[in-house]
Amino acid sequence: MTRIQQEYVMAGPTVWIETRIGAHEDPEKVMEAIHAIFPDFQPESQIEVEDYPRKQPWMTIQGYAKDLTPFLQRLRDQRILDTAMDAMSMDITDQSSMFRISRQAALVGKIGFILEGDSSLGGNLRVLLEHEDIRNWIETSTDHPGRRDMPRSIGDNQGMEMDGSPREWNGE
Repeated sequence: MTRIQQEYVMAGPTVWIETRIGAHEDPEKVMEAIHAIFPDFQPESQIEVEDYPRKQPWMTIQGYAKDLTPFLQRLRDQRILDTAMDAMSMDITDQSSMFRISRQAALVGKIGFILEGDSSLGGNLRVLLEHEDIRNWIETSTDHPGRRDMPRSIGDNQGMEMDGSPREWNGE
């Protein structure tokens, strides 16, 4: 990534994270999963840890994170930048992108995207990114040297299908 691309990515989008947890789940473990991917996440309200079973059947943890660097670095480390671009652009508008990642994967420092209609054992984190040019931001932040030989962009009909299956796009 060039210095200009790095600066653009650093001036990233607003990041809103939300997850619902059941009475059987440990809020501290859920916070641990969130912080493994988004270390600067700050919940909107104080998380109260109650004895099991909690009185509330469901509670929502939500709030903002500012720094997407750890998230993007995990995508690079896992070598899933094209998958990330596809998954992050499936539910996209001109100024926002919404996607879900597995809390169970996050707990061990991994990114596992959950596609629409799928569920995830262990719950999910709903991530909303807002940026004036979110498409360009996603393309820039997921760029890698392989795109010099096989260029990719959002909506290029070369990404995965909505169900996660690959498209046959390389002529084989």
